[in-house]
Amino acid sequence: MLIVGNDINEISGLGHIGRIVSLVPSLTETIAALGAKNALAGVTRFCKYPEDIRREVDIIGGTKDFHNKMIISLKPDVVVAVKEENDKKRILKLAERLPVVLFDIVHMEDALNMMDMLGKLLDKEKEAGQMVGEVKIGFALIQKRLPKRKCLYLVWKKPWMAAGKETFINEMLGIAGFENVTEGRYPEITAEDFTKADVILLSSEPFPFKEKHRMEIQKQFPNKKVLLVDGEMFSWYGSRMLKAGEHFLSL
Repeated sequence: MLIVGNDINEISGLGHIGRIVSLVPSLTETIAALGAKNALAGVTRFCKYPEDIRREVDIIGGTKDFHNKMIISLKPDVVVAVKEENDKKRILKLAERLPVVLFDIVHMEDALNMMDMLGKLLDKEKEAGQMVGEVKIGFALIQKRLPKRKCLYLVWKKPWMAAGKETFINEMLGIAGFENVTEGRYPEITAEDFTKADVILLSSEPFPFKEKHRMEIQKQFPNKKVLLVDGEMFSWYGSRMLKAGEHFLSL
């Protein structure tokens, strides 16, 4: 059974959820933050929050190469996944045997809806409502800048790749006061793309940009503002968004 996580009413027939497998690190963190950590039966090797989670539950592989047979053997009541992050063929195959809730998260409202749905799934609706409210308050404190600063958000090196406008990262960039100059999802970029931006943001993930990379780009483009940013704040949807507003203000 595959449930696309856009309509909260679609999950009403799943009944009580005692065991859940999470295929996305940000979902794992959010489930724990809602007070349902004990319901987690399996997580990916990339699920690093809460810090002890990989020692306490079974590791079912990565976000792309998760092991369906192992997940089925854990007998979860539901598996939660995200369209952008998880392998489509494996998800469809897994859904033949287990209920899978697949979230499609591109906009802010998608992320807030995901939190509400997890709350309903796990009987933590009050906690989810509080989380959503706190996220909204945190983002409301960010002063709207007009005009927004044109930016390039780099996610990879060799080849250079950036997050485009068809991503959740783009949504967060807009909230943080930036205008993304990159089209598409995660395209390779050229020297010309660098010249379009006033600010170049180097994400800590998936490529771990460091100060040496910042200095290298700053030397090449002395008239640009080059900043290292916490990639989790721009790309993790869920409870991590509680800290994002403060990070955006610091930029």
